[in-house]
Amino acid sequence: MEDDPGQWPDLSHFLLSLEPGELQTRLRQCPHNGEAVEHRVRCRNAQGQPCEAILHMAGLGNGLYLCTFTRLHWMWDSHKEQPDARGLEAQRWRFAVHGAGDGVWDWDVATNEVAFCHRFAGILGYTDRELDHSFDQWLKLVHPDDLRRFSAELQAHLQGDHDHHAAEYRMRHREGHWVWVMSRGRAISRDARNHPRRVVGTLSDIADRKQIEEELRRMATTDFLTGLPNRRHFLSRIEDELARVKRKPEQGGAVLMLDLDHFKGINDVYGHSTGDAVLRHFASVFSSALRQMDLAARMGGEEFAALLPGTHLQDARVLAERLRRRIKSTPAVHQGAIMAVTVSIGVAELHPEDGSSDDTLHRADAALYRAKGDGRNRVEVARPPGEEGHGEDFL
Repeated sequence: MEDDPGQWPDLSHFLLSLEPGELQTRLRQCPHNGEAVEHRVRCRNAQGQPCEAILHMAGLGNGLYLCTFTRLHWMWDSHKEQPDARGLEAQRWRFAVHGAGDGVWDWDVATNEVAFCHRFAGILGYTDRELDHSFDQWLKLVHPDDLRRFSAELQAHLQGDHDHHAAEYRMRHREGHWVWVMSRGRAISRDARNHPRRVVGTLSDIADRKQIEEELRRMATTDFLTGLPNRRHFLSRIEDELARVKRKPEQGGAVLMLDLDHFKGINDVYGHSTGDAVLRHFASVFSSALRQMDLAARMGGEEFAALLPGTHLQDARVLAERLRRRIKSTPAVHQGAIMAVTVSIGVAELHPEDGSSDDTLHRADAALYRAKGDGRNRVEVARPPGEEGHGEDFL
């Protein structure tokens, strides 16, 4: 429930013993550290039958409140012994954060039982009765790649390191696919040794937000014209790859720098629209010639690059030569015009002695300009660091 009473759901049909004004007053008196305050109230169940319940109210901060109702007994069935509310093994949430569409859960740590509301189950494609109400099943539904992080964040709260639990992770949907969710919770009851006895919280479906985040991430790392990764993404990846080579130099790694020959002439003769088509054509042929583990990127203008993990210098040279021949033998076609395209390529090894990826790229650039200066449509390979100046700087 939000801090603004005007946004609260109408509870007048449900609560029989509390007027709206009285409910507002009691909520505002709740401590905002997650500690629950109890009130005994008269209310109606889903079938409209009157009953008595214990109302737990807790302020969660940020203007939000949570309420739970624990049924005591049916008023018309007074001959039954009234159980102690604190001794009930399973408690059900009746209200979640208004308008959020979240699922609510209530975990009895001692018994390892979790009470799920129907919305919690619905996020995962289940009905209430299809879920085994145990925390073990919850863990089984968490994506294996997210399980360690989820468990660590939850344990940090249970051990008292954090005042609440919040984690984003994937859970398996009933139909087999993965759903991004966010769980939030707080231990509202602890024993004398500060061990949690009861933890309550919400589960939110954040799939739409994750999709937007992924699209924004893709836009930030992708060249709009060609669809290849952009310079920013390439530089990030090459730093990671150089760090790997420094740890395991025997595995090798290489970089190709590529530049389309005479591209300015294509723009001058055919126009920029045709020039863009040639760039898209080149990007398609270029990326399709690489392995799945390799990374093709557009660095800007007519300049491209490739990162070749686990590739030694001579193997990189062979790949570059094969790529050069493929580009030459695959002309671009646009609006009836056939345009021959060639490329010059510089090759450099990722070396453990490189201080940064700039050193590697500098050698690859130097090899590229050597290829262009010696007639274009050729491959040049830079010497490893420390061997420059021993005669030619290129192999």
